[in-house]
Order: sequence, then C-alpha cells, then structure tokens
Amino acid sequence: MAEQAAAKGQFFDFLHLLQGGNSVPIQSIYTYLVYPGKGADEIDAINGSVVPLQGKLFDLLEEVYLRSDNEYTIDIAFSLGADGTQRNPCRALLINHLTNGTIDTGRLLAERLAQHTTKRSGLGLLFLVAGQDGQNRKIVVSRFPAHSAVLAETEAATLTLAFLERVFMRNAYSYKAVVYQHTSLTNGFWTGRAIDKQIESREREVSQYWINDFLDSALRTTPTRGTRRLALALKAAVSKAKDVTVKSEIASAVTLGPGMQGQTTSVNGFLDHFHFSEPTRNAILAEIKDPAIQAENFVFDAPVFTEQVPYRTVELSSGAVLTAPSADFDEVFTKEPVHAEVDGEYKYSTVGSVVTEKIARSK
Repeated sequence: MAEQAAAKGQFFDFLHLLQGGNSVPIQSIYTYLVYPGKGADEIDAINGSVVPLQGKLFDLLEEVYLRSDNEYTIDIAFSLGADGTQRNPCRALLINHLTNGTIDTGRLLAERLAQHTTKRSGLGLLFLVAGQDGQNRKIVVSRFPAHSAVLAETEAATLTLAFLERVFMRNAYSYKAVVYQHTSLTNGFWTGRAIDKQIESREREVSQYWINDFLDSALRTTPTRGTRRLALALKAAVSKAKDVTVKSEIASAVTLGPGMQGQTTSVNGFLDHFHFSEPTRNAILAEIKDPAIQAENFVFDAPVFTEQVPYRTVELSSGAVLTAPSADFDEVFTKEPVHAEVDGEYKYSTVGSVVTEKIARSK
C-alpha cells in the first residue's frame, strides 16, 4: 500500500509539473450531517468535521473530485438578484468558504442545504472539497444520502472517521454534486457543472431541490433557447433530407415531442429518446455541429417546440392521422365540411403517388 501511495504521489507530482507546477488537487475537505429542515420552524444543530487528506474516505472523495472535470455535464449558473444585480446568497456563502475555509464557513452552506431539504430527500452528508487546479481555485460540493438508522449511532454526534466511512461506503455511487472553478473569487464562480447520480432512483428532484433551491441556480441554456434550437435543427434536417425514412422518423418524433414537456434533456438526449437511425441522427447533428451544444441540458418547452416544428398532424375520429409540412399542410390536404356545424365532421383529401408505406405499433 505504501508503495502504491508513493507511486500515486509521484504521478501527481509529474502531472502538476506538466500543468505548471502549482496545482494542489485537494487542499481541504469539510463534511456535515444535514437533517431535513424545509418548512421547519427551527433547523437542527449541524455537526461538522474535517476529513483527513489521506485514507480510504479521502481516496474515494478524491476520485469524485477528479472525475468532476469530465463527468459533470449539467451546465448551471447562479441566478442574479431580484433587482438584476450580481448578488446571489449561495454564491456569497461559497466565496466566503473559499476565502476563509473553516468548519464554520462550511456550516453556513450546510444550514442552507438543510433549509431546502425535504423529508423525502432525507438525511445526508454534505462534503465541501476545495483545491487548486492550475491557476484555478476549485471546489466540489456534493451530497450523499445517509440512512436514518445512522442517527442511532453514537458516532453520529461527532462524525468520527469510522462513522463517515461506514455511511459513505453504503452510498459511494449515489450522490448529487456540483463543481465550480475560476481564477478569480471576485468575478468568477458564477457558472458550474452539476451531476446527479441519483437520477435513476426514486428521488427525481435534482432541478428543483438541488439546483434551483439550494444552489439558487438555473440551467445555463434556457428552456426557450434550447427547445427552439432543437426544433430548428429538426426543421432544417427534414427540409434537406432526401431519404424518406429520415423524414418519417423526424415526423414521428415531432408528433410525440410535446409529451416531453418539463423534462430535462439535450439534443443528444432527444435523439436517444426517440431511437433515431444513424442517418437521421447524422442529418440532425449536421445542423448543430458543436458537441458541447449537442450535450447542453435544458428543460423541454412544448409550446415553443410546437411553434417551431416542421410538421403539422391532424388526427380524425375515424382513426386516420394526417401529417404534412406545417407550412404546406393546407395545400397538401383539401378540407371540406361534412356536418361541421352539427358534429364538427370534415372530409380531408389529397392526391399523390405512394413513395413509402409501413406498419407500426404506434402512430
């Protein structure tokens, strides 16, 4: 073990020399046991502890810290003040902790988390891992769930290392986290990247509870901007496509797309959701060439999508589904009233040669 640790240290020393010789991966780690306190008249006292920069727990937290550069993909930004000024209460607490770095400055962040933690989210361990990455100051803020049974353990009162390791190991791969880094504590630390390793579990409150409430932040790509960008890419792709299958796949997705209202997605996520074929994926991604933009998360806005989508679909009581490019729909189909004034019946007709036909399990 000692030889492995020495080799690991030599590796980091060499890496830091390549980066300019002034990187110290982790300088401090503070942890706090945070009770649910949302809606409570009084927040329970929060116990805090300093985590040693060595040992099993440190190794696991260091892994989370180092992976943040590549795995945290949800771009977020601190919200501005109600008057539009650059004032944000959570950022102020974060900067205070980075500046002074004590158990008490970190506890202020833990108390804020408690104020926004519901009973459903439950008890949790908050970790504040601060360090230096090249010229950048860096901090990873993470929350790991802690089973309520830990309250019966006497070690919970003082957060002993043995207690922390036991709780952490039960939930080492189930956590929420955010990373911030910048050269300036004055002008920087307004944007960060988040991850939610609990997203597949029963807790699906990352946007509301973790990002919006505790961090007082929002996704960097607004729902309107992200949804419009996606819709315009679909419109451009279908107008350029020669392959009937590509056109058909996009038409189907456009019809079902509004069902994603309120979901957090991305261009890549949208393509995965509808299982597009490779030619269709390539046609859409050709309209958004930047991989970073393809991966940007946003909340899907169905009304915005409906305004921009290239196809219009009409479903009749007879079971027929009519689809055509939105701009040309009224020219493609002739609409005639049958008993429109009585029961709203219309007759649609069109003329054309059959270019494709398929049987599907759904519309």
